Amino acid sequence: MPLLKRKRRIEPRWTIVQRKLLAVLEKPENRVLGPGAICQLAGYGDWAWDRATKDPRFVSRLNQLGMSVGRPSRGRYRKHLRHQEVCLAADPEEELAKDIWDMRKLLPDYPRHRSATCFIVDFTTLVDPDMRAQVKHYFRHQLIHWKAGTFKSVLNSLRHPLRWLPAGVHLGTITRSHIEQMLPLLARDSQDAQYRGLRLLRELFEYAASSPSWPGPRPPRDLIWIEDLSYPPATQPRPLPPDVLEQFDALLEQAMSALEGGQTPAILSPTYWDALLILRRTGMRFEDLAHLKTPDAHGGGGCLVQDSENYWWIAIDHRFTKTGRDHRIPTRQSDGTIAAIRRQQQRAQAFPNHFQENYLFRHARGVLSGETFRLALQQKLAPHLLHEGKPYQLTAHQFRHTLATEMIDQGVDVYTVKEFLGHKSLAMTERYIQVYLKSLKAKYDAYRVKQQPAPASLAMNAQMEIAQPAEGADGGWVEQKVGTLYRSPLPDGIGWCEHLAMLDPCPTPPHCPSCPKLRASKPHLPTWENKAKNLLITVEALRDNPIYARAKHRHEQELQHAEKVIATIKEEGFWDGRLHNS
Repeated sequence: MPLLKRKRRIEPRWTIVQRKLLAVLEKPENRVLGPGAICQLAGYGDWAWDRATKDPRFVSRLNQLGMSVGRPSRGRYRKHLRHQEVCLAADPEEELAKDIWDMRKLLPDYPRHRSATCFIVDFTTLVDPDMRAQVKHYFRHQLIHWKAGTFKSVLNSLRHPLRWLPAGVHLGTITRSHIEQMLPLLARDSQDAQYRGLRLLRELFEYAASSPSWPGPRPPRDLIWIEDLSYPPATQPRPLPPDVLEQFDALLEQAMSALEGGQTPAILSPTYWDALLILRRTGMRFEDLAHLKTPDAHGGGGCLVQDSENYWWIAIDHRFTKTGRDHRIPTRQSDGTIAAIRRQQQRAQAFPNHFQENYLFRHARGVLSGETFRLALQQKLAPHLLHEGKPYQLTAHQFRHTLATEMIDQGVDVYTVKEFLGHKSLAMTERYIQVYLKSLKAKYDAYRVKQQPAPASLAMNAQMEIAQPAEGADGGWVEQKVGTLYRSPLPDGIGWCEHLAMLDPCPTPPHCPSCPKLRASKPHLPTWENKAKNLLITVEALRDNPIYARAKHRHEQELQHAEKVIATIKEEGFWDGRLHNS
């Protein structure tokens, strides 16, 4: 039997949004309306028109109906008032009755560094009107619990699981079978979107089951089980790579030198360089930086506080911190942060006092914006920071990760780091220990590769019996102090020797510089530099006489080794013959 050819589909396969918009446009009287009104009749917000008109087939269909594409959201994000022009709603009930909430009109304390769109909650993204009313009721009762920026992020996360629930069904009538049918459909989303959506939906169900103000039937408890939540992997701190940090610190030092000399720094504006200096030295979050208060005319108050011991602290207001509590960061004059704050204080005097809050990093149109700062780092600063041959896209928050990792690496205890960063729990700080352990494993692996076998030392540890000193005696063999007791300085001043000559013979007599027992630190650096200088003079003197070729070769090897020791001490702060001899 011959195979029948499948007929070619003539009508395009439209999305749900496109089908509803075209259903509205089937009536000729609706074609004279604007795109915004058409979206409203279809049960959507203005975003639906933008999404539908991205498809050229939908645009062709509109042209066939005699309509222009138009853009209802031209300036959609700009149509929201600037922060300075927004006041609290005179009638909150009128604002809550709308399908689009402006949280700046409902809550007085909202972060000024974020764009206006972060506080616009558009409930028209929920197509089902019944579901929309129930979610609005839930959000209404969270006004005293959530921050202004939380509402939009929660709504965006809830839309993922809510779209798979049956249309027209009250949340109180949802059963476990509905949830089990929804779970496979959520697999299309990312793991983070699955977890966040289900967790927030679980909180919504718990509120509906227990709140006295919930209208209609109540859902059973534990509709969503703990087993349904697929926990995403915990995000680890991402400090700046060492090569990027070295390049940035060099650029920052150049910019500070220019500012102190009254010159304009390169790459970024003076305000941005001072902001980067504060982030680099204090590790504060960008939102804390944007809401710092200007010191008074006497140089104190605001974000600068001096205690009774004349120690300076940077004060952060609790209203806009992540943890919701006041925080203070210690600083010193030598860090440069106090000078940066006072430079910015002089610049801020030329701009209006927005919000009557005396913000330090303000400009003519508001306060320092997180989005603008991010673009400046990625577009202007990133080309000057190369990592693996490519521009490194850094963020403001990485300076916080970098400083915390440096403190852990330098032996600062985790409790001090917790208080310095202002973490609410110790678990948040312990993430930086994981980063330190990764670097520790890498350093240990390098140590094992470079380590040279020391049979005499192994034999000593295996065979030597340590005699305990008699009571009251000051001498004798003391356990775990053998190396300290017999750490003898070398006569030429190049370091000290950790070899026990009475147990086995010297491994490299009489040449100490290449011995694995040699240890040196920064106090020995001038001796090594003088040694390299003398070796260089000797090599140059022997270079023109072929008779001394063998002696020249030996002195060149000693010069290369001395230069290696000097470079290692400058970079790592010490020389260990076991690790650095290759």
